[in-house]
Amino acid sequence: MKITAVASFPKYKDGIPRATEELISKLCEANSVESVSVITKESKAFVSPSLSKNKKVSLFTPRSFLLPWTLLRIIKLYWNSDVFLLFAHPCYVFDPLQPLCYFQLLIKCRVLPRAKMVQMLYDFANYACPEDYVALSKRTKFSVLWKDYFSKVPIRYVAISESTKKEAMRYWGQGAADVTVVHLGSFITPKTPRAHFGSKRILTVGDISPRKNQLRLIQAFELVHRNNPSSGVELMIVGHVRKDIPGFESTLRDMRRRNKGIKITLAGYLSDSEILSLYEEADVFVYPSLYEGFGLPVLEAMACGCPVIASNVSSLPEVVGEAGMLVDPYDVDALAQAISTVLQDDGLKREMSRKGIAQAQKFSWEKAGAELLAVCREVAEKGKQA
Repeated sequence: MKITAVASFPKYKDGIPRATEELISKLCEANSVESVSVITKESKAFVSPSLSKNKKVSLFTPRSFLLPWTLLRIIKLYWNSDVFLLFAHPCYVFDPLQPLCYFQLLIKCRVLPRAKMVQMLYDFANYACPEDYVALSKRTKFSVLWKDYFSKVPIRYVAISESTKKEAMRYWGQGAADVTVVHLGSFITPKTPRAHFGSKRILTVGDISPRKNQLRLIQAFELVHRNNPSSGVELMIVGHVRKDIPGFESTLRDMRRRNKGIKITLAGYLSDSEILSLYEEADVFVYPSLYEGFGLPVLEAMACGCPVIASNVSSLPEVVGEAGMLVDPYDVDALAQAISTVLQDDGLKREMSRKGIAQAQKFSWEKAGAELLAVCREVAEKGKQA
């Protein structure tokens, strides 16, 4: 089976490009996969060495997708492939100056066969949380165009959670049979349950933005601090400011002024190794996000044996299962109560650590790769019959 993959590999990778590299690597491990041709608009230098040196992988990094010979090469790759797998949202790959790409039009108009295109779906955040996106952003504009003109071009969609699948059906009108769910794996191998706690640190990891809900988190932490101001508990927020949150800085400033000794640390961007150390030492990981397509930080925290408190919305209940506490992310009092409950009970922490690791073991890149490969095989077989 020959696969062509369209992907985005920026210099600084977040969860999606890293997940893409993992999934392509797992596809390459299958004996049935002869080759994977990767089309990306970024430099080859941004692709991980393990992937770029893989003998089954070939990289095509055109400077512009509007050049005639680029289009011809993509068409050739499409014809010669059994599966054409779009890991990145099309607006991130095809030139934004020409969002109604000729290539997509050729498939839509049946000049090229539709029966081999598969599109990955990560989230519908711009629909569910429009406050996180500028009204005329590239992603929002192209999502509307894709829905109106190209949402029926892929023969199959692959969603990273049941929640995302439901949203594909809701927002894009996809049928249940058209969307297959493939859960992601953890970038951290599940460890042994933790027996000792006492760092008095509450950790959250994620870019600071409205949908990540850090404003309500600091409000909940203030309640925790006021209930026991001498406890020395610290809230550490890891992540850079992606979008201004109205009232966040002023609330934080007022909070520090009226609560002597309150410990709230904005750590900014940290390396993977630094975040790993924090997962391993924090007494509790709190993720009050209003919306997630999957929730990799939650899975990674559980893999490290860190007790988890997360929102009871979108995909997070799928990831957490019964291993952590699920709370209403809009209820500051409930969030504060959950944090206090976990902080005060070491026995509960040990139980949550054990359950979290067991839950994290249900997710793996091997499993995700095998499930994605099964989709590719099914699409390839149908393509041959078409």
